[in-house]
Amino acid sequence: MSMPIVHRRATVKEIRLMLRESPLAAVRQMLPDAAILEACRKAGHRFRQRLYDPVVTVLHYLAQAIQREESFAATWQELWAPLAADFPEVATAAPDPSALTHARSRLPKAVVQYLVARAIGQAEDSAARWRDLRLVALDGASVSMPRTPELFAYFGVPRARKVAVRYPLARFCSLLAVQTSTILDYRFGPFTKSETVLATEMLKTLGPGDLMLADRYFSGAPMMARFQARGAHFLMRKHHLLKVENVRILQRLGPLDSIVELPVSKPARRQDPTLPETVRVRLFHVSWKSPSGQRLSEWFVTSLIDSKRFGKRTLAMLYYLRWQSETSYLEFKQTFHADVLRSKTVQNVEKEFAAHVLAYQLVRRLILSAAQKHHQKPTEISFLGAARNVLHFSHRMAAGPAWALPIYYERLLDAIAANQIAVRPGRLEPRAIAREWHHYPRLTFSRAEWRRRYLEGTG
Repeated sequence: MSMPIVHRRATVKEIRLMLRESPLAAVRQMLPDAAILEACRKAGHRFRQRLYDPVVTVLHYLAQAIQREESFAATWQELWAPLAADFPEVATAAPDPSALTHARSRLPKAVVQYLVARAIGQAEDSAARWRDLRLVALDGASVSMPRTPELFAYFGVPRARKVAVRYPLARFCSLLAVQTSTILDYRFGPFTKSETVLATEMLKTLGPGDLMLADRYFSGAPMMARFQARGAHFLMRKHHLLKVENVRILQRLGPLDSIVELPVSKPARRQDPTLPETVRVRLFHVSWKSPSGQRLSEWFVTSLIDSKRFGKRTLAMLYYLRWQSETSYLEFKQTFHADVLRSKTVQNVEKEFAAHVLAYQLVRRLILSAAQKHHQKPTEISFLGAARNVLHFSHRMAAGPAWALPIYYERLLDAIAANQIAVRPGRLEPRAIAREWHHYPRLTFSRAEWRRRYLEGTG
């Protein structure tokens, strides 16, 4: 005779504990409860012991960044499923969406930003070095968000467009450690702020012994003067507005290789009185063959003036390492779907973006640990594969005994290291899609307006 199955009802404390332990167990070694609670204390955030406390809310933010599902609601279903399996009485009680929204709104922005700063500080020494110089890459991009009046008013849209922009946009800039792609600093702000302004706010991260690899957008004379004021070196492509034939040559170092003096514009000096009138840099032209086999020819500006120690082709090949940051931005925006944010208020958008940065940094640190364990290059390990392993191993680690967690963690590093990227230096791919999109017209106005026109028969 079979005995009836008796289910014990769970207490609120047990449910809260499981919500803390079940999601993202693979990263909890780097982000324990104590770190989140310490961030709350430093931010002056006092909270009641609710079901959705700050620990659960932060983990929900991180899970939404790592999950392939893009919505908060879909992410929460993933977190709620293990709880429903253990406690049947909650299986039919779906989480209250408004409670989740209120929990995200209650969490101060400073809490997530402190956790990001903590994760960045733990990876400061991960940058590669070249001739006793720390290699740092600087780049920027933009992200979009929902159409709300508050977001349009704060973040803004491009001004030079001839057509109306349908969604508000925000800019972000970051300093990345070359060859590990971990974040050293970042800034996120309205689209009305230029990338140069955001980059200037991060210059305190740089100092003597740093070599900045940046795109030509940042190679204006004011920015180069700011780099030199920090004692940092730089290597960038020539700005497209700089006319080589008009520069003042101070010393010729070789064919198409000179030390020149570039003037700093008066408007820039009025805006920043600390800027000098001129900046002294090296300007050179070089032709070389890229690892993809392409013949390239470019003008560069750099503060590395010694032409004997720093040859032109050597610097050109070194600059090629900056393109790793482009891949990292692609991973951040597409793998973590940070290119389109979901929140609808300024505070929540800033928290959501900071959570994406935190999730990216934690996965990058796992990749770095796996690379060190297996003596591999971090940039040759798949970022998408690492994110998938974090999700899969988290379920197993949450269900396993505590004594097995170190074993699971080592196996996680092994699995991450096994997902290597094939090195194909001669690969060239067209920036075009092979499959055409569905034959649907573009929606150029709100869904509510479409519904009204459809019901009226005028759509």
